[in-house]
Formats: sequence, C-alpha cells, structure tokens
Amino acid sequence: LNVNEKESSRRFDIQMFIYCSLDIVDEKVFGANKTLELYLGPLISDQNFKSFGYVTSTNVKMIIVTEIGDTSLKDQDIRSMFKRLHNAYCNSLSNPFYVPGQLIKSRVLDETAKEIFAT
Repeated sequence: LNVNEKESSRRFDIQMFIYCSLDIVDEKVFGANKTLELYLGPLISDQNFKSFGYVTSTNVKMIIVTEIGDTSLKDQDIRSMFKRLHNAYCNSLSNPFYVPGQLIKSRVLDETAKEIFAT
C-alpha cells in the first residue's frame, strides 16, 4: 500500500467508527434509559479507537474519537473539551450573519477546535 491508500483506509475506518458511535448516541438519547445529562460519556471502543459522546439541548450530536492507546485523557478532560466546543458552537450560531441551516463558517469555532484537539 502506498501512503495515500493507507490514509484513505484509516479515514474510512474512522468514519465507520463514528457511524457506529452515532448509533450508540441514538440508543442513549432515544432509548428506554434516556439521560438528561448532555455528556454521554464513553460510547464504544475497538482495537484502534475509543469514542465519547455529547448531545446539546437542541439535539446536536458531538463525537470525540481518540486512539485506544491514549491514556492521557481522563473523563473530566473529555467533558471539559465538549463544554468548550459547545460554547464555541453556541457563540458561532449567535453570530447575526449566520443563516440557520447553512454551513457554519466561524474562525472562532475553528480556532477553538484546533486548540482543544492540539492537546
């Protein structure tokens, strides 16, 4: 395999993992054991990745995927990441120039996400 095929394969693996994680989010949000907590905690893990979920009060689903070997992130760190990301998301929606339903183009949201995930 050349580098592009490896990267493409990994991207596909991550996308499939995210889809599986979204199924778990739906089960937690709409299932019999509904939770009022926005942070859903760890969702699913496999031999490569681990995912965590967060659902806003308007039912926007957020997923953070980490590599399974990354033990530096604690549950409280992930919760804090989601809160910061949620605040940046809300601020970007509060922009008077944002048109609901359109793609969000926010420098502040992009910078916040880069800052969060750089650690």
